[in-house]
Amino acid sequence: MVLIDAIYIHISGGKTLLNTLIKSLSKIDINNYFFLLDNRLDKGFVDSLDIVNLEFIEASEKTRSFFYKKNHNRFKVFFCFGNVPPPILINKRVVIYFQNDLILSSNSTSHSLKAKLLLFLKKQYIFLKNKPSYFWAVQTSLMKNKLSVSLGIKDEKIKVLPFFDTLMREDRNVPKKNSFLYVAGPEAHKNHQKLLLGFSMAAKQSKTPLSLSLTLPSNVFSSLIENFHTPSIKLEVHNLGILTKEGVIKSYKENSFCVYPSLKESFGLPLIEAAQLGTQVIAADLPYVYEVIEPSLSFNPYSEEEIATIILKAVNLKSLTKTKIKVHNKMSNLLNYITDGF
Repeated sequence: MVLIDAIYIHISGGKTLLNTLIKSLSKIDINNYFFLLDNRLDKGFVDSLDIVNLEFIEASEKTRSFFYKKNHNRFKVFFCFGNVPPPILINKRVVIYFQNDLILSSNSTSHSLKAKLLLFLKKQYIFLKNKPSYFWAVQTSLMKNKLSVSLGIKDEKIKVLPFFDTLMREDRNVPKKNSFLYVAGPEAHKNHQKLLLGFSMAAKQSKTPLSLSLTLPSNVFSSLIENFHTPSIKLEVHNLGILTKEGVIKSYKENSFCVYPSLKESFGLPLIEAAQLGTQVIAADLPYVYEVIEPSLSFNPYSEEEIATIILKAVNLKSLTKTKIKVHNKMSNLLNYITDGF
């Protein structure tokens, strides 16, 4: 039996990818897999899982270690889906899927000193728990290079194996004119403050009304609006809240543009989702973006002035270059890599 250890996955892109992984395994023989899951996962997500072999535990190394010590002999393969190697030494096949660039480059983030320290300690813990026999998988070549350099993992131990849902665009609605959507959580590196400042500046110069939709918890949105948005009749800012996967897809189809000012990503799943659904992507001019797509337009995410300029350019141009996806879905390769013939 294969252990899928996903106890640090409960929100955002990680949760979306976990759902994709489970659906793919359901097409094979899901009874050969045991899922160790985060007890913070919402009930709706849990109820949708078509799996029998599972256990929910607290997302901590203490409870994780207890589970491994008690159950490790039950499994022949271990797949750690949340960046962190097993808490105890495992002398069997171990594959770790690493998907958090913040851990590798905490000093270059805009997070608080406390948050940076926690990220640094996580990195040191991962380094200590890694063993030469373990295998790793990442989503992009950029992440492979960072992981190798930062944690001293040999290149041959790391495979680039991105995966994602294939989304269909046949029933795309006619999007609202001059409408922008940013699908992202409230973390500091998502750069909502600069984005709002940029939109406020653009609204002052725009000849037509603009709209921006966000996907934030209500308390975060209220604080953001209060501190960083100057009310304008030329700009409507909406909060869609934390959306289901279906809600996200619907929102992509209803908006003209997907704007993505995030300062740091290991993958940037919304970039791929938006491009699949035919939404034009306007993204930060940063390396992680070009690993997965060729955006319709790009901008300096550190400058609200350039954000404003690119927004006005997007709404004033008669047509934009279609956003192109550069990354390929390697789900089948990943599943083979996890089991290696088991």
